[in-house]
Amino acid sequence: MTLLYDLTATQPSPESRFHGGGAYGEVLFFKLLEYLDNFTLVCYYDARSYINPDILERVKSHGIALYDISQTTVSKIIEEEKIDRLYSAMLNLNQNIPLGKLEVFTTVHGLRTLEMPFDPVMLKYASSLKEKIKYRLFMGPARNYYLKKLHAINGRLVTDERINVITISNHSLASIKSFYPETAGRNIPVFASPTFEQLDNYKTVTEDKKLSPEALKKDNLEIKKYFLITSAARWAKNALRAVRAFDELFSSGIGNDYKVVVTGVTNKKVFTKGLKNPSNFNFMGYVERDFLELLTENAYAFIYPSLNEGFGYPPVESMKYGVPVAASGTTSIPEVCADAALYFDPYSVSEIKNRIVQLLDKDIYTEYKKRAEERYPRVASKQKEDLKKLAEYVIS
Repeated sequence: MTLLYDLTATQPSPESRFHGGGAYGEVLFFKLLEYLDNFTLVCYYDARSYINPDILERVKSHGIALYDISQTTVSKIIEEEKIDRLYSAMLNLNQNIPLGKLEVFTTVHGLRTLEMPFDPVMLKYASSLKEKIKYRLFMGPARNYYLKKLHAINGRLVTDERINVITISNHSLASIKSFYPETAGRNIPVFASPTFEQLDNYKTVTEDKKLSPEALKKDNLEIKKYFLITSAARWAKNALRAVRAFDELFSSGIGNDYKVVVTGVTNKKVFTKGLKNPSNFNFMGYVERDFLELLTENAYAFIYPSLNEGFGYPPVESMKYGVPVAASGTTSIPEVCADAALYFDPYSVSEIKNRIVQLLDKDIYTEYKKRAEERYPRVASKQKEDLKKLAEYVIS
C-alpha cells in the first residue's frame, strides 16, 4: 500500500504558526515512520511556508518522496506515485482531492465554527474597520446565512462517505452526530489527540537542550510567582476575559504578589486598552516550544479560558508538571481533565475571578496540584495507546 501524507496540514494556519491540528499531524507522521516496512510513504508540503525541520530531516534520511504542492497538484502526485490512500490531519478539499479514486482518511478535530461561531469578544480582536463590519454582519443580519454556509462547509467532510473520518474526543464525535444526524450510523473512531511525549524514539535535529529556570530572569519572572495564559492571538481562546479577571483582582488588592504571563499576543492593544495594572502583566508574542515548556513547568497555575476545544493540549501539558489548572467547563475540556481542574463559565469574568481566588488558597492549591499529578499519567497512557491504534488504523 502506498500512502500519501499531507504535510501542509502541519504547516502554519492563517491564525497561528503552531496549532493543535498541526502538532497532531506532526506526531502521527513520526509514529508512522515506525511502520515503514509495511507500506510506502509519499508526502507533500508547501515549500513557501514554515515546516518542522525534523520532518524534512526524517523525509531525507528515510528516502521518502516529497513533493512541493506549490509546484504540482495532488492529482498529479497520486497518478505519478500510484497512490492507494491519502491521509490529512486537516483535509483541505480546495486541494482538489480526487475523491472516489483512492481511499481518503482525515481527522476532524472539532466543529468550533458551528458550536461557537460568534462571540462579542470577536470585535475586540478585529484588526481593521472592515473586519469589525464583517463580524457585526455575521452576528446580526447575516447570521443565518453564515451558519448555513458553515454547516455546508463542514458537511463536505463529515457526510461524504468517500472520506474516512477520525476524531479526537467523545465530545467531538457527539458534535458531529448532533449537527449531522445522517452520520449517526457511520463508524467514526475516536483516538485521543497525541503529543510528542508519546513518541518513544523522537529526537530533534538540533541538540535537545532543556532551558534552565535562569532563562526566566530576562523577563523578570520568578519560579511559581506567575500565572500562565497561552494562545492569546485567537479570540476563541478567550484570553481577554481572563486578563480582565486578573486586572479586577489586582485592583481590589488580591494576588498582587503574582504576575500574569500571556503568550501568543499578536496585537497587544487588545489587552492593554483600559488595563489598570499593566505592571502585573507580561504580554509575549510567539514563544519557541522550549521556552513555552519552561514557562509551563514553572508557573504557579495555568488558566485555560478557551471557549471551545476538540481536545485541548495545554492543560494536559501543565498537569505533566503538577501545575494546578483552572479551565473552561465546556466542550471536551472536562472530558480530558476530569476532576483535576477547577472549572468556570468562560463567558463570566466573575467566575474566572472566583477560580483564581480559589487557587490562591494554599489548601485548594495543594489539592489540585495533587490531582494534576495523578491525572497526567492516565491521560498520557491513553494518548500513547491511541496513537498506536491511530497509526495502525491509517495504514490498515
